[in-house]
Amino acid sequence: MQRTAIHTITFTARCESGLHIGGSQDELAIGGADNPVIKNPETGKSYIPGSSLKGKMRAELEKKLGQFGGNKNDRPCGCGQCAVCRLFGAHMSPGGNLGPSRILVRDGQLLRGGRIENKTENIIDRRTGAAARGGLRSNERVIEGTEFKMQIVLQVFDQDSAFSYKDRTEKEYMGDEALQAIIADGLNLVTAVPQEIRMRRT
Repeated sequence: MQRTAIHTITFTARCESGLHIGGSQDELAIGGADNPVIKNPETGKSYIPGSSLKGKMRAELEKKLGQFGGNKNDRPCGCGQCAVCRLFGAHMSPGGNLGPSRILVRDGQLLRGGRIENKTENIIDRRTGAAARGGLRSNERVIEGTEFKMQIVLQVFDQDSAFSYKDRTEKEYMGDEALQAIIADGLNLVTAVPQEIRMRRT
């Protein structure tokens, strides 16, 4: 297996509503949020973990392609044959012949905005329709309009040249363009259509 190309895909992710990606609570504070957002420990600024976006893309693509829930405990697909396994790697299946994962999703760094707000919620008792006793909780979330700089790196191997994929519009692609089309579908499944996507071949 020989690598034949590397593509870099960059785009801006803009929050159309409040965004919550959970982080750890390092210290307890009176009046603090029950569920804080993830933050860079050095700067205190929020970011989008690449692993979170990658995992969400994989799960949504598995649902779209009928590969979701095929393993015990609803683990990611490990068939080693489908388009998802080709792009992300066959989960817990080292015997597959597709080779390594083709995709690397880097952490999304804050570009604009980033103010964090507390959103108070309550748990509703389904039997009574009233607020549950002790069900009040507060969640941190990054405010609407915040933007993050995202980057996805795609590596292509010689065995991908014969690979084909039909996107959501049923247009068929071959080779590295097929892998790029899977990424585009994955992004469109988890977000609004990206404002700008640039692919650079290196």
